[in-house]
Amino acid sequence: MILERLALTNFRTYRKLELEFDPRVNLITGNNASGKTNLAEAIHFLSLARSWRTQEEKNLIRLGETYASVRADVREGKLRREILIELTPEGKRVFLNGKPVRRLTELSRVTNVLLFTPSDVSLFEGPPSERRSFLDVNLSKKSGDYLALIGRQSQLLKSRNALLKDGGREKELLEVITEQLIEVEEPIVRYRTMYVTSLNAVLPDVYAALRGEKASCSLLYRSFVKDDGSFKERAKKAYRDALEGDLLHKATSIGTHREDFSFRLNGKDVAEFGSQGENRMAALALKLSPFFLVEEEERKPICVLDDVTSELDADNVARLLAFLDQLGQSFLTAAELSLRGASVFEVADHNAKRRN
Repeated sequence: MILERLALTNFRTYRKLELEFDPRVNLITGNNASGKTNLAEAIHFLSLARSWRTQEEKNLIRLGETYASVRADVREGKLRREILIELTPEGKRVFLNGKPVRRLTELSRVTNVLLFTPSDVSLFEGPPSERRSFLDVNLSKKSGDYLALIGRQSQLLKSRNALLKDGGREKELLEVITEQLIEVEEPIVRYRTMYVTSLNAVLPDVYAALRGEKASCSLLYRSFVKDDGSFKERAKKAYRDALEGDLLHKATSIGTHREDFSFRLNGKDVAEFGSQGENRMAALALKLSPFFLVEEEERKPICVLDDVTSELDADNVARLLAFLDQLGQSFLTAAELSLRGASVFEVADHNAKRRN
């Protein structure tokens, strides 16, 4: 996938902006608060029409305006597509080649974007919800069925929690909702298990390339019950055992919405035993690994790395840049960075210009 052109209208701090990008490495430079991250956010927004920085989409509209748009030309081999995302205080509309998009997963098939941000350096030390989000976002891009399962699971979980808050007086309905929840959670666990297995096949090589040395590394996925052929029976027992506590706390304490995974480096949990540098490289390796799970060369994801080099030493920066040069199209933001062969875009006063 190649992002050839991007046009913004009233997006964040950009009133009007139109840029053409290089199919390889694009370097976005500028002072702090100049608008670099806003530009990276717009590129990532093309993937699922969601921001990683805010859940309030009205915040994406330039202050004082009532409309914003992100327009892009994207190429996949010889196939070219136009994406248009319009934002208003009432909501958003998404168009692909002039036709309304009904399911946002259609966008990720056109522009699959892998993202790394400064907050990701603490991915393994942060809350489990951030790691689950990584799985859910990447699996949703691969499978519309998985996205539907997550949506259904969320609805059932709300219903179950509502019954728990009511003291569980409707016991039969509570049992029915719990059984429906288990029916949805079984395929979720299988999807996650298969995806983690796929990541573990490429993760050691990615980590070694970024770190400059080989290491034993893998993800350890912790399902709330084992999927050993008797998932439903195990899950039913787990819910029965947790019911008293759930009624007491008026919330569902177990399930796929509570699951987690860890990064094992040389046999140890990197969050507990790893250095800051090892945690940083583990997070970066994980975020870039999905690139290698896409087999078709023309459909390889676009990589967006926001301010990633500020926390790396010179050797790690050099290895990262060499690594990115072997991938497809990538975008890096940095206050100061010299990168031979990259197309450079200078951002100042919330405007951007291509320098080469």
